[in-house]
Amino acid sequence: MSLPAAALLQRIQHGLSKHSLELVYVSHSLWPAPKAPLPPSQIKVLVLDASFNPPTLAHLALANSPLPQFGHSEPNDAAHNSRNYDAKLLLLSVRNADKTLKPGDATYLQRLEMLQIFTQDMASNRDETANVAIAMIDEPTFVGKSRILQTFFKSRFAANPHHFSGFDTQLNFIVGFDTLERLFQPRYYGSEEQMMSSLRQFLSPDGDNSRVVCARRASSTSSAIDVIELASANEFISSGRIAIIDIDDEVKGYSSSDVRNTIRRLGLDAAEWRKFVPLGIASYIVRDDLYRIDS
Repeated sequence: MSLPAAALLQRIQHGLSKHSLELVYVSHSLWPAPKAPLPPSQIKVLVLDASFNPPTLAHLALANSPLPQFGHSEPNDAAHNSRNYDAKLLLLSVRNADKTLKPGDATYLQRLEMLQIFTQDMASNRDETANVAIAMIDEPTFVGKSRILQTFFKSRFAANPHHFSGFDTQLNFIVGFDTLERLFQPRYYGSEEQMMSSLRQFLSPDGDNSRVVCARRASSTSSAIDVIELASANEFISSGRIAIIDIDDEVKGYSSSDVRNTIRRLGLDAAEWRKFVPLGIASYIVRDDLYRIDS
């Protein structure tokens, strides 16, 4: 990737970033404002936060999923139901609560390069109003990421009052079910009481006003099955702060580890791993000789 991205990575890894966040790519200069003019309003931002090691077709299905109905908290009218997210953010965490960089992994710069290719795949599946950005963040938890992003957007809007006067953002973190399970693990918060307090601040309309969109796991056919496994999430599902969605059955079980493990087992010449990723990502993996057992 270009030197500016490398410099941005160094800044964030050395704690020199103003908001513990660096914006690496934007589809247009006024992102997250949609290209089509909008009256002052709340910009609904889809946030896809992942390790992207590498980006897969499951990531693409999440990124292209429509804005869901959130319980009874949204107006039930045709205008709302036809509305998509106003903007999308691909968020690469350089500090993950569960994952560290391992030998043979793609570097952060390689992942950023793959994400730029990935945005082209997103654009090819969407109309001309595609409104996407890529950022790096130095924060392991969703609660912390939400606060950093809200501060970042307020600063970005204040720096351009002519275009952003009257706007604010609502963050919609889109995740797989395994990530939702981790969101409700007390070990990340210190105690169950602290967990519930933090999550109520994170998800409350009077707090950070963030929401979570969760894709049903590949083995599940009913949201009720998933909810039973996560009793602590019921409060937020019933209040319309967490929505459960479906993505394409063919890709919902695809994972980055499937790609890495298949390449390490069968090699880059094998066809089996390619079904997990967009064509542009597959070409990049071969070009940079990624994920081989001796890499």
